[in-house]
Amino acid sequence: MSFYLRFPSSVRLTRIVILMNVSLSNKLFNFVKKIKPKAIITYRSLVFFSLAKLKYFSNVNFEKKIKIIQRMSIQGEGFITFKEGCVMGVFPSPNFYKGEIYLEARSSTSKINIGRRVFINNNATIISDKSSITIGDDTLIGPNFICFDSNFHPLNPEKRLSDDYSCNPVTIGNNVFIGANVTVLQGVTIGDNSVIGAGLVVCSDIPSNVIVKASSTHECKLIKSI
Repeated sequence: MSFYLRFPSSVRLTRIVILMNVSLSNKLFNFVKKIKPKAIITYRSLVFFSLAKLKYFSNVNFEKKIKIIQRMSIQGEGFITFKEGCVMGVFPSPNFYKGEIYLEARSSTSKINIGRRVFINNNATIISDKSSITIGDDTLIGPNFICFDSNFHPLNPEKRLSDDYSCNPVTIGNNVFIGANVTVLQGVTIGDNSVIGAGLVVCSDIPSNVIVKASSTHECKLIKSI
């Protein structure tokens, strides 16, 4: 399963409206709100009404009032859920035109769950390999966010090219605030209401109601000790 949420004007699909001018969007979206579409995609002026009813989108579940602002690529055989009111991308914001939001539920067992009213800024990359990634309600995520539930390769040098590697679920709680350029790695749980500072690589659990910021202290381990 693979698609881009962007279509040329030649595409003919029931209940898809392609708009020719972004500057007219205010009047148009007042109209769109009245007819209550499934999702609104503003990148290159496209309003998309019923993604889940199309064959190629059978593994993607969109609840109501979803806004997809930046171009978004969805890949993989797994399941992706967008809960009510979530927003993907922002304009104006850096890399809006030259980037994209990339979501991949790689295998049939993979799951990506995006909670209610979640806001994800431009250029996010979220890949669930064989497990799951869950983002809780009301979470705010800055630009260039990266999240993986897998190492994708074994840490053991002798097995580096094999598929014998670990995958563990990632859970980001409710009302979490994640700054720009943050990476969240496999097996991590971030508790409710916590703040993750810009530029952090999160590789261990974060409790609820804390602020975590970048530090000049780094822990290093020899490969042989892993």
